[in-house]
Amino acid sequence: MNRVRLFVGLLVLLLVGLLAVSLIDMEDVSADPLALTPTAYVYLPLVSRGYTCPTESSRQYESGWAAQYDADDPVRPAAAHADKNLALRGYAPNTGGGFRRELVDYGSDDDTRPPQIATLFEPHRVPELTEFYQVHHWNWAPSPEPGTRGDPIGNPPVTALGLSTTPGEALHVPVSGYDIGGGMEVLVLFADEDTIALRYTREDSSGSPGYTIHVDNICVDPNLLALYNQLDDPNGPRYVYPNPDGYLLPNLPAGKVFGTARVEEVVVAIVDTGVFMDTRSCNEWWQERPGYKGSCPPHW
Repeated sequence: MNRVRLFVGLLVLLLVGLLAVSLIDMEDVSADPLALTPTAYVYLPLVSRGYTCPTESSRQYESGWAAQYDADDPVRPAAAHADKNLALRGYAPNTGGGFRRELVDYGSDDDTRPPQIATLFEPHRVPELTEFYQVHHWNWAPSPEPGTRGDPIGNPPVTALGLSTTPGEALHVPVSGYDIGGGMEVLVLFADEDTIALRYTREDSSGSPGYTIHVDNICVDPNLLALYNQLDDPNGPRYVYPNPDGYLLPNLPAGKVFGTARVEEVVVAIVDTGVFMDTRSCNEWWQERPGYKGSCPPHW
């Protein structure tokens, strides 16, 4: 009988002890709710290092005249135009072989200096080439419908480059040998929160002669985006066809900050007269190559 009482007493003490430990643990948890899951300690530091696109800006931007070039009637919305909105057209990593994962030498027969991708950054540099992409062909539909995405462009093998960046790093209008007048270098053909198309002529089209540079996976400056959205009003003059008098779009001088890097990679593509070019071409888009350790060998 005494043994039974002793056993019951020990059991009661054990239960009281467990209850006390549980209460202490609950106090610790209430003070630090993340103690409930050990994975939280791994996850939260990654979130705290993330970059959130700014919602305010102190930068000011101007508008300038743009000529209507495309013959779409009705006018195709810029967001639904695969030559203006790179994110709509899309691109995919080239996972095949047979091409150089570095800058290449195609030569150049252009006496006028094309846009220099190294000047996207300040100070100018050739960043690490993080990925080699193929932009997709596009199956056009009658305007105003956008159409559908086609297969990746196979020749040249690289039509967009992934470039290493720091989230929040300022991005600048790449310097070229072009001037569209009034001290400006580019029109903004298209912009949304995370992509932009900069046109080095005053034609509102990537199909006319001249260069367009697309920069994707970014945070477009909120003031620039607000101006673009105002001028891209679906009921505004941009969407009247024909419009021989033209209309206004944002225009920017060389070196002007147009946004920031969203993550550790921005993607750049260049179009010349409607054709997506090889963005590895060192004697065209990379005439300035500060910090580049490669030799820029022939492409063959």
